[in-house]
Amino acid sequence: MSYWLIIVAMALITFSVRYLLLARSIPVRIGPRLQRLLTYSAPAVLTALWVPIVFFPEDKLAISTTNPYLLGALVAIGLACTRLSTLLVVGLSIGFFVALQLWVLG
Repeated sequence: MSYWLIIVAMALITFSVRYLLLARSIPVRIGPRLQRLLTYSAPAVLTALWVPIVFFPEDKLAISTTNPYLLGALVAIGLACTRLSTLLVVGLSIGFFVALQLWVLG
């Protein structure tokens, strides 16, 4: 099957789902249970993004004190728990990660 056909099909599916939920002319109502379940979609997607990067940086499980991805994530969690501003947490976490990368790889 052609890659272009797959891309166009996925685009059409994405557009149609978003159109059905956002168009005012189509009266689609979501029940309270589904609305509550949808509140978990953003954390689920974010978790699906960061878990492979942090725990499998080189395509194998890497839980050690020399894994800069894991240590950077732990520092980011710790800084976020201190209630600092989001931008400051991101900046400090990136700085810590880069320093670890230079220390481990350097």
